[in-house]
Amino acid sequence: MSGDLSRGSTSGVIIPADEDSDEALMAQIRSGSQTAYRTLVHRHLKRTYALARRLTGNEAEAEDVVQDAFLQVWQRRSQWSDDGGARFTTWLYRVVVNRCIDHKRRPVGQDLETVAEPSDNAPDAVSTIHRRQVAARLLEAQDRLTPQQRAAVTLFYYENLSNADIASVMQISIGAVESLLKRARQQLRLLLRASAQAARDSFDDG
Repeated sequence: MSGDLSRGSTSGVIIPADEDSDEALMAQIRSGSQTAYRTLVHRHLKRTYALARRLTGNEAEAEDVVQDAFLQVWQRRSQWSDDGGARFTTWLYRVVVNRCIDHKRRPVGQDLETVAEPSDNAPDAVSTIHRRQVAARLLEAQDRLTPQQRAAVTLFYYENLSNADIASVMQISIGAVESLLKRARQQLRLLLRASAQAARDSFDDG
């Protein structure tokens, strides 16, 4: 199949253009278009790898996750439907997050009671910077976060998804998302307190 990504073909086959929406490409992929599939992979590969890298904390695992995720996109293409305004990125993120959780899952009990928090609005430049600063500190505690907490933190602070979008990606309730984020923030506070105390103790010992 031709690698030309411009619109049109002498054979009458529609060649996807780079500006085609994800959903339009998925419609072509459902019909078996490998060219549309390559276009979609190229479009999302870098960002998807960055997401997987943050969730797994390991380059090799992230590569495995991304390869598996895009393989599932092809294998499960017949299941795709944008009825009801479904977005491809939500579907893709769901696959990536689930695969990362599978990689990092460990037996940690978790009570997902609903904890109401202020709803997040669309971030402006300042709030986006603040989110990233908070995220950097939160991810310092990554070894103490459950895979689900880490996924929620990454999607909220790095991907700037709303609680509702995170709930859709992770296939849990909005209340469960709020609880995951709340517990992750609590874990961060505990870590920072412990770090501050350790710093004070080191000076006292000197």
